[in-house]
Amino acid sequence: LEKVIQDLQAQNQAQRDLLAELSESWRADCERHHSETIDAVRDTAHQQVPFNVQGYLDEFSRALATEVRMLLGEVGKIREERRALQHEIGDLLCIKAKYGPGGEYEPDW
Repeated sequence: LEKVIQDLQAQNQAQRDLLAELSESWRADCERHHSETIDAVRDTAHQQVPFNVQGYLDEFSRALATEVRMLLGEVGKIREERRALQHEIGDLLCIKAKYGPGGEYEPDW
């Protein structure tokens, strides 16, 4: 039972680390996309070519929205898995308490 609890705790920590890594990479991607858009706008402005910033921003927003939706879905899924693992750990600890010393099902031997 201890091994199962340790395994679940390790899996829980791994999922927390994955969530943090996913969040950090998402922030880095957003920052990179933002800087690429700003650089593209500046390059176009330096060439003195008429451009539509709002059009570029709309296109960027549409491209980014798909990725954001996908990442939020993954984060939600991982969060639900984490909640399920925490619930399972709680159940295992409850069972351990019932069968342990002083528990509800104390052995007669």
